[in-house]
Amino acid sequence: MNSRLGREFFLRSATTVAPDLLGKVLVKQTAFGFLKWRIVETEAYCGIKDKAAHSYGGRRTPRTEIMYHQGGHLYIYFIYGMYYMLNIVANIEGVPEAILIRALQPLSKDAAVNTSGPGKLCRALGIDKSLYGLDLCTSKELFLLDDGYRPEKIVATKRVNIDYAEEYKEKPWRFYIFENPYVSRK
Repeated sequence: MNSRLGREFFLRSATTVAPDLLGKVLVKQTAFGFLKWRIVETEAYCGIKDKAAHSYGGRRTPRTEIMYHQGGHLYIYFIYGMYYMLNIVANIEGVPEAILIRALQPLSKDAAVNTSGPGKLCRALGIDKSLYGLDLCTSKELFLLDDGYRPEKIVATKRVNIDYAEEYKEKPWRFYIFENPYVSRK
């Protein structure tokens, strides 16, 4: 079973999509052919109500505009003047939610690079602002597959580096595959 994830998968809340992304396969077309990585860690950002989300309070800027589109598009931003962050938009049009991809497990020999952290994985995969808004449901260069793998155990815990988010810093909206060696932080 190698079925591409369709639009319906992404048209759900970020807190539902984030754990469901664990185990799915990110495929990138390169000069070497298609390289594959398994998603092993994610974080959900729940839009207008979530004080850690870029769209908190209804912020709608050129940076966050893609978050207001229907799920399945990429939201990529630059942080700390050095790292791009790969996010997948979730939910229906007008509900600005997204999932940060925090870590990947290489599945292809040519894909064996350090992907245990959101900045590292973007650097290793060459993901930058040029992919902002890319539609994972129609793109031929970057997309997601379900190969039938299901994690035995998923850990839900609080998100990383969002101390400013007040009560939202305690939400258990970070998900990872238990005992996977590629997870960025245990």
